[in-house]
Amino acid sequence: MICKYSHIQQPKLSHMERNFAVLFFFYLNFASFHFTPDTEMLILTYIILFLAVVYLLIYLYKKNFLEASQRAELKRDWGSAKNGRFFHFDSIENYFLNTISESADKLQLISDKIADDLYLNDVFKLIDRTISKVGQQFLYARLRTIDKDPKDLYIQDAFAELITADEKLRVDTQLKLLNLQKNDSYYFQDLVYAKKVERPGFMPFVYFLTFLNIACLCGAFFKPGLLLVFMGVFMINSGIHFWNKNNVSVHTSSLGEFLKVFDTAQQLNADPKIQRHFPDTNELMRELTPLKRKMIGVRLDSMAEGDAAVIGFMLFELLKIAFNIEIISFYSVIDSLRAERENLKKLFIYVGTIDAAISISSLRSSMDEYCKPDFSQEHILQVEDIKNPLIANCIPNDLLLDHKNLLLTGSNMSGKTTFIRSVGMNMIMGQTLLTCMAKKFVMPYSKIFSSITISDSLLEDKSYYFEEMRIIKEFIRESESEAPCFFILDEIFKGTNTIERVSAGKAILSYLAKSNNLVFVSTHDTELNELLKSEYDLYHFTETVEAEELIFDHTIKKGSLKTRNAIRILEINDYPASIITDANATVDLLTKD
Repeated sequence: MICKYSHIQQPKLSHMERNFAVLFFFYLNFASFHFTPDTEMLILTYIILFLAVVYLLIYLYKKNFLEASQRAELKRDWGSAKNGRFFHFDSIENYFLNTISESADKLQLISDKIADDLYLNDVFKLIDRTISKVGQQFLYARLRTIDKDPKDLYIQDAFAELITADEKLRVDTQLKLLNLQKNDSYYFQDLVYAKKVERPGFMPFVYFLTFLNIACLCGAFFKPGLLLVFMGVFMINSGIHFWNKNNVSVHTSSLGEFLKVFDTAQQLNADPKIQRHFPDTNELMRELTPLKRKMIGVRLDSMAEGDAAVIGFMLFELLKIAFNIEIISFYSVIDSLRAERENLKKLFIYVGTIDAAISISSLRSSMDEYCKPDFSQEHILQVEDIKNPLIANCIPNDLLLDHKNLLLTGSNMSGKTTFIRSVGMNMIMGQTLLTCMAKKFVMPYSKIFSSITISDSLLEDKSYYFEEMRIIKEFIRESESEAPCFFILDEIFKGTNTIERVSAGKAILSYLAKSNNLVFVSTHDTELNELLKSEYDLYHFTETVEAEELIFDHTIKKGSLKTRNAIRILEINDYPASIITDANATVDLLTKD
């Protein structure tokens, strides 16, 4: 028989409520037996001990089972990209954006324009194998930051090599970093770069109310009437407490994440191999320990999970209101954070460097071939079997430029823009990750600039030509700096008439080629070949037409382009015969001496 009320959802009992129900049921049955008081106490003691052991065994089983499954998953995913996982770039890039104000000691921060030209966000999706959100933010900033001195790169690389050679250390380290896997850990960098929070002007009054309530509570043992004063002050403190909640809530996530990052760093530093690699971490943790101790009064809001924790939180909340604990401890913590800002940055970098190094090691293990760049003091660029990181089964290419620049010609879709992008991507990866998708990569340690993707904008009243002119003027300014620069230009001034395009292009490319700069330019203007042959080596991409079909080999070739297939392509696509005849006649006319 089905109860007519069976469709009504029954209230669900929490884990703690179920335990109490079982214990109460057992007590009712236990009470029906008659034992001496001593025997009852002994039996209850054994029962409590038995339950404690059962709980301990269950906890240990779950912990070991979870760790074993996590270890298996980490080993299985090693060398794999985060395919299909959503990237919160608004959160990922926050650390990089916050470091812009500190870029004076950097050679270059890669701009959004260059990042778009070279598809750096897609490159990041490929290389990102980090575990923690701190590591993910650090790796992204690393990809977009070229240091003046690459010494930090070599420290990061040495740890990547250590991780590659020691699987147990790698998996142990990844397990510890899982503590920072949730999106909340993005907020730790907000704490590092938080805006200054001023103490309210009424803080002396807060201290007075706190002292008054302590005095009233103590005096109530002798004069109970003081409890009325205590309650009155409690009401005033309630208003102060909930006013301050707005200030605390803005920082609650980041304050709680500091404790998680601190604990994770302590666990990492406990490993002797990691400690030897980062010897300054012991002192860093010692200096940050007092800050950790101050956090407890501010972060309990985020700890209230489970029945017992909620009850404890409610009692502590009343205590905080009565004696203004939260507002006093909050501003004490804020002052300490301001004083420890540099150490917080070091803590972020420590955890981020470890996770980024693991990501680099995983990336390298997934590559059929890679190399570390050789930074040359000479004006030389030599690449062997270079590939585009974003293209599967990419055709490898070789290039040698000895005190020369590159003038690259070829038809559309032949591969010239992809090639110059490939070199740009690998130069950035080489100078930020010490990893290039090539058999060999000799390069100058330099700034990188690009002019590949430029668009008109009617809404912004911005023409293609004026936007390109603005970008190239910036190139000219940078070319005069002491640091070497690598300039990438695709189809310079393509929106301009032929004579002025070639004339202006020749003048600008000659100017950029001065000093120790390196210039890559792709163009359809073969007139530039003769004009720039003393400063630029000529290379080209080409295609063949076979059986009414275009065949691209995507292989760079030395020398100038000798073939023209544009009119032949029109013919393949069934353009009227009269157009083809007219076009060929015009070619003959223009190419006459």
